Amino acid sequence: MRRHSSLFLLIFLFLIACEKDKQVVNLESYPIPGEKFFPEGIAYDREDGVFYTGSTTNGDIVKVKVNTGATELFAAGAKQGRGFCTGMKLDYKKRLWVCGGDEGKIHLLNQQGESIKNWDLKALYNAGFINDCALDKQYIYFTDSRVQKIYRSEVFPTGPGNIEEWLNFTNQQIPYTTGTNANGIVLTPDGKYLIIVVSTSGKLYRIDRKTKDIVEISLNTPVTSGDGLWLEGNTLYVSRNATNKIFPVLLNEGVTMGTVGNGFGENLLFNTTMAKVGKYFLVVNGQLNRRPSITNPNPPPPVLPFSVSRVLIP
Repeated sequence: MRRHSSLFLLIFLFLIACEKDKQVVNLESYPIPGEKFFPEGIAYDREDGVFYTGSTTNGDIVKVKVNTGATELFAAGAKQGRGFCTGMKLDYKKRLWVCGGDEGKIHLLNQQGESIKNWDLKALYNAGFINDCALDKQYIYFTDSRVQKIYRSEVFPTGPGNIEEWLNFTNQQIPYTTGTNANGIVLTPDGKYLIIVVSTSGKLYRIDRKTKDIVEISLNTPVTSGDGLWLEGNTLYVSRNATNKIFPVLLNEGVTMGTVGNGFGENLLFNTTMAKVGKYFLVVNGQLNRRPSITNPNPPPPVLPFSVSRVLIP
């Protein structure tokens, strides 16, 4: 009797969770305010039905309700010494970890958008471009697109640990060139490996968390311009910004080989990162190819408003 009750409870909770996702993903496109916002990262809070995204031009972070699209400023970049946001993740205490891109910083915010702590990895470790992050209940890992390092911090219930240079690697292990190198990062479901994508080469790498061994994942075709990653079972989804599409990669059991499938997603605009909500991805239309920079001082203007798109997962 007790076993049946437990089974019914699990089924009931599963149905509620599924129904919740169905209820909240109401809009096909979520407008992001600001004519120069140029969003990049995204973090989704399933319990509250909101997502967060940050600006690569002023460091502002906004919170958006998925059922209505209502948007509010969650944390002002200028007030917290943050001028650049890239990848972001919520930990199990609903603290928001934010990568600082070109500034080489990492920021940690509480549920009210207040700063808990920030780290200047340029000063600490001569970091380059802190791009994306992946976490579980014990550790969070960060990629650097310009310097051949991965950084790590412990995720404590009471607060963050110190950020360390967890892994240094060479060109023989993961070649770097001019441009954006290590970008998106995910953990495998068993927690054994990290997977990263190198945007310039389109290669994927498997990193053993225990031994730090690095293995290139053999692909039938490269996933150049790979940006944000999402791993669901043995399917790795790669947001390939310059293609305006998301590509599935079916991985083998050992995570040593992958078969790249057909791209999907309509009307995406230099899509960067994504978060899964039910049967959809919420995909950030970063339009970073239209963001003025030293190498691209006079790009075409962005399509306004900036947005996050709902994309059905095939």
